[in-house]
Amino acid sequence: MGLSKVLPEQLKLFNFAKKQVNLSGFYQISDFPRISGIASNKKDNITVDLSFYLKNNKTPCVDGIIELDIVLPCQRCLDDLSIALKVNFNLAFVRHGQQPEGLDSHYEIYVIEEEELLTHDLISDEILLSIPMVPTHDYDCMEVITKQEIVEEKAENPFAILKNIKKADNGKE
Repeated sequence: MGLSKVLPEQLKLFNFAKKQVNLSGFYQISDFPRISGIASNKKDNITVDLSFYLKNNKTPCVDGIIELDIVLPCQRCLDDLSIALKVNFNLAFVRHGQQPEGLDSHYEIYVIEEEELLTHDLISDEILLSIPMVPTHDYDCMEVITKQEIVEEKAENPFAILKNIKKADNGKE
């Protein structure tokens, strides 16, 4: 498809926030090892939009939206389960040891050691936080499987051949 990756590898938090940088880009799930390790649709796209700004003229913040369809194993039946994720987040970056001041409660505090953050780390973290802890189908998938097994069992009884052997033995006596 040839979608371009316009996001830089490193996010220069204070620099981007001062300049009110807006970034948009596309990735594939396979670009993120921590995500592709659990997803079976590695070739599908991830759309990312990030808007940086300063809050109170000193705290770098980012409003972000990450969109993707991820296919995970259902934790009940182990069949594929497709989940449409639209991850909205508002992060305030605070240096280690500093107190966040004057920030609304809708900001998630992201403690940083450095002025820069790897783009992949931020995106991976937000996706992993939004995936359900125990992904399962909306319907009772185990009930569906049980009904299928019952139908299969009635169709082919593995002990039917034993009846024929027993009848043959009875006829010999």
